[in-house]
Amino acid sequence: MNELARLRWRCRRGTREMDLLLESFLDQCYPDLSADQQQAFARLLDESDLDILGWVTGRKQPQDGAYLDLIEIMRNNKQS
Repeated sequence: MNELARLRWRCRRGTREMDLLLESFLDQCYPDLSADQQQAFARLLDESDLDILGWVTGRKQPQDGAYLDLIEIMRNNKQS
């Protein structure tokens, strides 16, 4: 299984909203990310759904600063 397929599998979270958010980001934004951002995305997938959703909605702030750019991209992608 290649890295993209592995990430796609990890984007499957069990709730439709999270699946759509993460899979859409993977399809539309991931290829244009820097190597550091791609690594941060892989780490982000280890976080809880509630944390990720809180960050995307702006209710929470991630402690890992590497997530900030990804969260901003997710917010903009979600609005598209």
